[in-house]
Amino acid sequence: MRINSDDKMRIFGVLAERYFADNNWKYYSIEKSTERLQKIAEDINGQHNAYPSITRDWYVQNGGARDIHLADSWDELKTIVGFMKSSPGYFDYFVDTGEIKAFCILSATKELEPERIEVILKAQEAGIRTLVFLANVPSDIEASILQIRKSEC
Repeated sequence: MRINSDDKMRIFGVLAERYFADNNWKYYSIEKSTERLQKIAEDINGQHNAYPSITRDWYVQNGGARDIHLADSWDELKTIVGFMKSSPGYFDYFVDTGEIKAFCILSATKELEPERIEVILKAQEAGIRTLVFLANVPSDIEASILQIRKSEC
């Protein structure tokens, strides 16, 4: 049975999330979280505008969305969200290892496309670290179906 590229990426995602969880990393999927993070940043900005005596950093550090965005300051959240908006589709996850925070790419090879390398360099210039999660997912897998009949039970 042949595994198509979409299924392969889903398998990569399962492997990466298992790896992150097994290492007690906090993480989120860029694809699933971009709009939500943009909304969180807009809400924090709106709260600050309504109550300017409270800093945006306070809202970032103490708001209910802290475990969602993983940022420690307004500038960090703004940088993450801005980069996600300006470079969609190049990164797969954002991870917090406890020691570093980084955008993460899922890949079967160390050889990355030139466009992706360019975006990685832009991220690094903005002070954003990048990681590549490497895994080998086969292109073919064996699968079969067995029928169980009443007489075999």
